[in-house]
Amino acid sequence: MKTIIAVAFGILLAPGFALAKDHQHECEAALDKLKAATETDFTQNGHHEHQQAKEAHASGDYKKCADQANKALSHQKNS
Repeated sequence: MKTIIAVAFGILLAPGFALAKDHQHECEAALDKLKAATETDFTQNGHHEHQQAKEAHASGDYKKCADQANKALSHQKNS
C-alpha cells in the first residue's frame, strides 16, 4: 500500500519537476542572450527588468527570471 502511494505521489510530482527544470533552462538562456546584447550595446532600456531577472534567478524563481530577462531583451532590441 505504501509503495502504491509513493509511486502515485511520484507520478504527480514528476511533471512539476520537469516544468521547473524547463523554467530554469529558459531563465538561463534568456539571461545569456541578455548579457550578450548588453555587452555590445548597453542602454538603460530594460535595466530594471534585468535586475529583477537576476534577483529572481538568485531566489530560484526561474519562471519570473525568464519572463523578466525576455522583457529586458525586448526593450534592449527596441532601443
